[in-house]
Amino acid sequence: MKDAIKPKSYDEGLSRLLDSAWSESRFHHGNCLTAHIPGMFVVNGRRGKYRAVSITGDKCDLGCEHCKGSLLKTMPAVATPEMLLRLGRQASERGDRGILVTGGCDSDGRLPWKEFVAAISTLKAETDLAISVHTGQIDRETAHMLKESGVDQALVDIIGDDATAREVYHLSEGTSAIRRTMESLALAGLEIIPHVVFGIHYGREKGESAALEMLADFPLRKYVVVVIMPARGTPMAAVQPPSPERVGAFLARARLKLPELEASLGCARPRGFYRRDLDVLAVRAGINSLALPSEPALEEARQRGLNIIYRETCCSL
Repeated sequence: MKDAIKPKSYDEGLSRLLDSAWSESRFHHGNCLTAHIPGMFVVNGRRGKYRAVSITGDKCDLGCEHCKGSLLKTMPAVATPEMLLRLGRQASERGDRGILVTGGCDSDGRLPWKEFVAAISTLKAETDLAISVHTGQIDRETAHMLKESGVDQALVDIIGDDATAREVYHLSEGTSAIRRTMESLALAGLEIIPHVVFGIHYGREKGESAALEMLADFPLRKYVVVVIMPARGTPMAAVQPPSPERVGAFLARARLKLPELEASLGCARPRGFYRRDLDVLAVRAGINSLALPSEPALEEARQRGLNIIYRETCCSL
């Protein structure tokens, strides 16, 4: 098996933590692992059917330190409602499962959702597409509009540290802006899929445990953990991501703190040997779903008796 790696041994404390998380996951969630293939990626001959699109093209006024708009350049631009309708109809005709609608933010962290809710409503009426939105910061009115348009899920980045929210995400109000967004979405009855961004403070673990505390305050079905990916041309280009062991320990602690919620390791994480090491740890930590799984992780799951289910969608679904 070309991606196979030798089993690694971990210190006794981490091993005990992983074993506890594994047992808790099996008790609450059974013996399944869902392997998600998002976007247009291909894994084991399966192609993703859930493309991300940007309603602002590559424009972003917020300019977060880890991105500076670079992620938007990898997505099809649908800068008008008509363009979103056209791309959505094409996705439906192609047999895609859905689309993730995202984009750049203004200086307050907001996206121009009011311009696009009618197009989203039309797509929901005409097609069977699932539609997820990466909301940015929103108020109650916008949350209700997104709910009424038929949006299936709201994806929100969760930061637990005020300094990180201000210095990295440029949110002047800090974490209170994120909490207000979560409250608005919850009041609107829109399903929230929070994404805890591990190591976002220049590769340091800072506020992630507080982020988990925030999740406990809301009615959730699932959360996603992602890891800082240093991007070229950004202030974080040379940042060293936290070790796979630190992320694995966090995944295990999250499982023990929120045992009844489904837990996913998202597609945003470093590639190569880092991903292979982390993926195996994630399986051992009782993760329920894994985006773009590495072969060693799938082999670990098989050896542990898990039933692997493939889905060509974002791991939020």
